[in-house]
Amino acid sequence: MADNRKRILRDAVMLVILPVMALGGASETSPEVPFPDSYHAWRHVKSVVIGPGHKSFAGEGGKIFHFYANQDAVEGYTTGKFPNGSIIVRETLRTIPGEGDSKGALNEGDRSALDVMLKDDRLYKETGGWGFERFDDKNARSSEKDRAQCYSCHSRQTSHDLVFSTMRAPASAGTPYPAGYRHWNFLHSSMVPPTFAAFGKKACEKPCMAGLFHFYANGKAMEGLRTGSYPDGAMFAEEMLEWLSTSTGAREGQRRLVGVMVKDSQRYASTGGWGYGNFDDGSTADKLDGKMRETCHRCHVARKDQGYVFTEYRER
Repeated sequence: MADNRKRILRDAVMLVILPVMALGGASETSPEVPFPDSYHAWRHVKSVVIGPGHKSFAGEGGKIFHFYANQDAVEGYTTGKFPNGSIIVRETLRTIPGEGDSKGALNEGDRSALDVMLKDDRLYKETGGWGFERFDDKNARSSEKDRAQCYSCHSRQTSHDLVFSTMRAPASAGTPYPAGYRHWNFLHSSMVPPTFAAFGKKACEKPCMAGLFHFYANGKAMEGLRTGSYPDGAMFAEEMLEWLSTSTGAREGQRRLVGVMVKDSQRYASTGGWGYGNFDDGSTADKLDGKMRETCHRCHVARKDQGYVFTEYRER
C-alpha cells in the first residue's frame, strides 16, 4: 500500500513537472517569421544584379536581388532605427540570358529564394530584436543553422540597426525643422542688405534696414567643426531677422526665415550626405523643392574639402 501511494504521488508530481518543462522549452524558441504574402505591394528599396563579372557567376549563374520594405521599415530606413513590425524582404531571382537583339542582357527568371527580416525586440531578443528566415523556391523554410548564420552576419551592422541595405532619398526629400535651435551653440552673425533675395517675398521696408543672420550648431555639428568630419545627425540652423532702425539706434525685428543643413549620409546620399531646408517664420513645413535643394548643394560643393560646410567656428 505504501509503495502504491509513493508511486501515485510520484506520477502526479511528474504530470505537473512535465508540462512546465514543455512550456519552458517553448519559451526559449523564437516564433517563426511568417511568409510575407503581399511584399510586392511594398516600397521597392533597390535592386542588385550579379552579372558575368562577379566571382560567383561561373558556378552559380546570374542573380537579381530586389529589396522591399513595409511602411514601418521605410520609417526605419529614414531614421536609422527600425520600429517593431518592420519587415524587409530580399527576393532572389534567377537570370535568363537575352537572345537576339537582347544578347548580353540578363532578364528576370524564377524566384530561387526569399530572405525575410522581421523586427520585434520582444520576440527576438537573442538575435538583436530581429527574426530571420529564408524561404526556398517552394516556400520551404531554412534550417536553424542557416538562421543563426544570418544573425551572425547582420550582427556586425550595429551602426544601422543590423540592416545592410540602404534606401536613397531623392534630393526632394524634406528636412526636419530644427526645433530648439536657439539652445544650440551660437556660432556667429552676419548682415545682408535690404535687396537680399530672402526679402523677395516681402520687401524690407522702413523701419527695416537690413537682414541679420544668426548661425547655430547642435552638438554633432560642433564635433564636425572641430574635427573636420561631420557625423550623421549634425545640424546647422540659420535664422534671418529684420534689422530695424529706432530713435536710439537699431534692434532685432521679426524673424523672416529659418534655414537648415542636416547630415544623414544615407537619406541624402545624392547631395553629399546633407539635406537642405528652408522654413518661413511660424511654419515647420520645409518649402524647398528638389530643384532648389540641388541648387543649394551645387553652391556647397565648393566646400567639399570642408565637409560641404561654409561656416567656421572660432573657439571663444
